[in-house]
Amino acid sequence: MKLSAVIPVYNSGEIIFGTYENIKKEFEKITYDYEILFRNDGSTDNSEKVLKKITEKDKKVQFFSNSNRGLGYVLRKLFKDANGDYIFYFDADAYLSFDLTVLPKLLNKMNDADVVIASRYKKVKVPLSRRIPSLIYSKINRLLFGIDIVDVGSGFVLFKKEALDKVKLSSNGFDIHVELFTKIKKIGFKVIEVPVTYSHWEGGSFKILKHGPVTLIETFKLWWRGI
Repeated sequence: MKLSAVIPVYNSGEIIFGTYENIKKEFEKITYDYEILFRNDGSTDNSEKVLKKITEKDKKVQFFSNSNRGLGYVLRKLFKDANGDYIFYFDADAYLSFDLTVLPKLLNKMNDADVVIASRYKKVKVPLSRRIPSLIYSKINRLLFGIDIVDVGSGFVLFKKEALDKVKLSSNGFDIHVELFTKIKKIGFKVIEVPVTYSHWEGGSFKILKHGPVTLIETFKLWWRGI
């Protein structure tokens, strides 16, 4: 069993090394057959410099770079680059928000599912300023696409490689999540959510006022195109 971690990076220089160390530590509790893949999405800070230092010391880590293209573009590339039987998608700040010791628990759930979402909203108290827009968005997605997922935008998701290989994605923005889950479920793969311990951190790249309206517009475009 080989594990892959895929991590989009955008101006995350201050936290990348912590991300790497924490994922490495938890992976090595499970297996030494793993890879950690970062993709730098046109960061303007020292992210690329930090990634170069990590890859120089650890051959299990690779990083790729592109101009600023958006989360969807980065994830599409990372999913294709990953070679593991099981692929963990982590936000760059995942170790600051999620309890990563639940990795074995999520892997055990793969006996009954093809995708396991670490859900922030199943049992955790998230600030209303974040929770309310997210719940409204999940209801919109249920109406438009028929996907009954509470935490559509979770930054901690486990996939079977075979499920990702069957899906053709096109989104470049944050709407990649709804496109991904909609297409996976249409094919017939099973998606489940597992409540996890979560601590809200304000430093994430997604900002409600900046990215929320654009994501909503792109989501309606996906529906109009009939994904």
